[in-house]
Amino acid sequence: MKSIYYDAKAKAELKEMPLPVQKAFVSLIENLKLTGRLALPDAKKLDKNLYEIRVKFQGEFRSFYAYVGKDFIVILHFFHKKTPKTPPKNLKTAKRRLKQYE
Repeated sequence: MKSIYYDAKAKAELKEMPLPVQKAFVSLIENLKLTGRLALPDAKKLDKNLYEIRVKFQGEFRSFYAYVGKDFIVILHFFHKKTPKTPPKNLKTAKRRLKQYE
């Protein structure tokens, strides 16, 4: 079992999302906590230590997370994806937040 920590800004972003999206993310994050990993189509590795959780509900929603240490996962950023490619600004936000935890 992994320990999950939500970045304070990420937690606020999650609360702004529609309730069904919030519930879907919480369910997937709980599964991540129990199993230590998620696979496609629910999640995808983006780079060396950055991963995304994917939720579809009247559009596309994403969350970025990273493994910090052996048993620690930090949830970094939530956003509504409006374009086919992940916007670079969202990746930069997640990477900037991750630096606080490394």
